[in-house]
Amino acid sequence: MFGLDTLFAPAMIAALVVIVIVGAITHGAIGFGFPLISTPLVALLIDIKTAVLITVVPNIAVNVISVVRGGNWRESIGKYWPMAIWVVLGTMIGTHFLLVAPPELLQLLLAAMIVAFLLQDRIRRLDLTWIRRRPAVSGAAFGTVAGLFSGAVNVSAPPLVIYFMMLELPPLALTQMLNLCFITGKTIQAATLSLAGPGSLPLLAASLPLTVLAIVALLLGIRLQKRMSPDVYSKILRATLAAFVVLLTGQAAIELAHRLHVV
Repeated sequence: MFGLDTLFAPAMIAALVVIVIVGAITHGAIGFGFPLISTPLVALLIDIKTAVLITVVPNIAVNVISVVRGGNWRESIGKYWPMAIWVVLGTMIGTHFLLVAPPELLQLLLAAMIVAFLLQDRIRRLDLTWIRRRPAVSGAAFGTVAGLFSGAVNVSAPPLVIYFMMLELPPLALTQMLNLCFITGKTIQAATLSLAGPGSLPLLAASLPLTVLAIVALLLGIRLQKRMSPDVYSKILRATLAAFVVLLTGQAAIELAHRLHVV
């Protein structure tokens, strides 16, 4: 199993399999969601840095398939590809932050990122018309911020979704650009983490069976897309993420209290 069975207990492997399947099926059904589901769930079971490393390769594979699917790339990639560059820049900075930051701080950042995702409808009600007036400047800002969170906590969707929806991109173009940004960011993150220490490469290699599983589940989710309402997946995703916020915040608080008690 490429070392997966030597790094984790059988119960943990079973949990990883379930998380990957649920996240990939959801991603296939609604166009995005694998990073939002996989990393928070895995982070509840192990530390955030290991969670990022064990899910980064499956993330890349899922996003590549999502970009290739659908066609009509001129309306999305051909027009908005610079966003991917800004995401890469932010990811490089965020990944280095991941390597040195306390775990509880990363958990709180992840919770904050999920809250931003859940409240994105209200955020869009603010006066963000400057995004449409100055798309290049706003794209640089939103792309870099998305990359920072992508590198640090493996979740970049909220700022990207807000930006692209303010530009009123069609659903297919929005999905393709989200996944293109995810691919570029995750590739840089994987390369950076691979060079960070001897413990990184075994985790990346161990994630290969999970990557194959993610691809199979993603294809299943794509097939289910026409049969099941994406609204159902969206409601389940939002409810689950809301629970993650409470759990991650509580976990971070416990770890911080323990750290302060030890000191």
